[in-house]
Amino acid sequence: MTAPPTDARLDQPATNDSTARALVAAIPDPIFRIGVDGRYRGFKVDSERDLMTPPDQVIGRAVHERLPAEVADAILAAGRRAVDEQEVQQIEYSLDLQGDGPRDYEGRVVACGPDEFVLIVRDFTDRTRQERELERERDFSRAVVRSTPSFLALVDEDGILLGVNSALERAAGIPEEEWIGNPFWTLFIAQEDVPRAQEDFQRLRTGDPPGVVEYEHVGPDGEQLVVDWTATVVHDSEGALRYLLCGLDVTARKRVEEEIRRSRARIVSASDAERKRLERNLHDGAQQNLVSVSHAVHLALRSLRTDPDQAEQHLERALEELTTTHEELRELARGLHPQILTLQGLNSAVRSIARRAPIPVTVVTVDHEQRWPPLVESAAYFVVSEALTNVLKYARASSATIRLARREDVLIVEVSDDGFGGAEPSEGSGLGGLRDRVEALDGTFEIDSPPGSGTRIRAELPLEIDQ
Repeated sequence: MTAPPTDARLDQPATNDSTARALVAAIPDPIFRIGVDGRYRGFKVDSERDLMTPPDQVIGRAVHERLPAEVADAILAAGRRAVDEQEVQQIEYSLDLQGDGPRDYEGRVVACGPDEFVLIVRDFTDRTRQERELERERDFSRAVVRSTPSFLALVDEDGILLGVNSALERAAGIPEEEWIGNPFWTLFIAQEDVPRAQEDFQRLRTGDPPGVVEYEHVGPDGEQLVVDWTATVVHDSEGALRYLLCGLDVTARKRVEEEIRRSRARIVSASDAERKRLERNLHDGAQQNLVSVSHAVHLALRSLRTDPDQAEQHLERALEELTTTHEELRELARGLHPQILTLQGLNSAVRSIARRAPIPVTVVTVDHEQRWPPLVESAAYFVVSEALTNVLKYARASSATIRLARREDVLIVEVSDDGFGGAEPSEGSGLGGLRDRVEALDGTFEIDSPPGSGTRIRAELPLEIDQ
């Protein structure tokens, strides 16, 4: 470019070179013409905001008079190199021009004579801020990918692995470098699920994504995992098609669902067994007694006129049968829900159970008059009843202890004995049914029964429940 004048602003050159003037005027960046002695010889700015001093304090002033020392040193060093080497130099620096914080600048330095150079300044603060923000976003994304418990895998159009995150690497027990270049489904998915995984991936490629798919996986220790996978279409920086596979370990949830299913099955089975027991008891007891009553009344009617004494005997027998039937029905009702529990509460009902036991049973309870929600009292009663029944039938214990205690909003029920121990709540057993009953109220149920050291059954029942 034509050298600017030595005694005027750059946008008012002394030459008649209209092309040079047009070029200088068209450049939006501030331009400064500086001698190798460090003094300003000319400048062009579109706004006075681009200057650290008023415009009339630029020409003839030294660079070190207007700029911080480190910036002035860098500009002069670059300018002298540009003059000596006749090559464009580039520098970067920061300045606080208007007191609103430092801004980032890029300077292009080019020789324009044997003893001077031109400095073209561009403010790239917004660009650097955007780059920093983008880098922060990238750092954040990388941190999320590294720390997320979900499994992440990036694959190409053929399902070949391009990268995995730490969670998937740990779950598979295979270093990332051994994954790369292998099909996704060959290294983690259980063998029996591989054909289905390949079919699902082909559906994904043809634009028919299968949604959430569930595969079994085999961990490094042989543990079976269940993972739900979803796929998202992404493109790399060059526009190549990629798939981001995201997996969520649902093993624990599946186990809970399976336990709930089994618990429901046990409840149904227990209900059916209880129904059959009641049917049998009614058939063998009360129903047979009622048949006898009916027969005795029929005989009494037949002999009422011909033999009144015989009729009276038949009626007396009918009354005896009715009394027996009444007692049996009361016993059956007591098995469904004890009357003492309804009328007098849990403490009295528990003490009644203890008194009927053939071995010494110590009862330690809270306030005798305290009443709890009906569902809690019922669950606690049957925990004590079933636990004590197991003590008498299997433990060969010489004594037992029942404890009721309150801890904040929880009722604690414990039954312990000095028997043989070794009790386990097998499926379909009374203890297994107790666990279901307690957990149905969001409570906890524990059995501590080391062989030879007795058994302790403990249930914790929340007192604030929906009735």
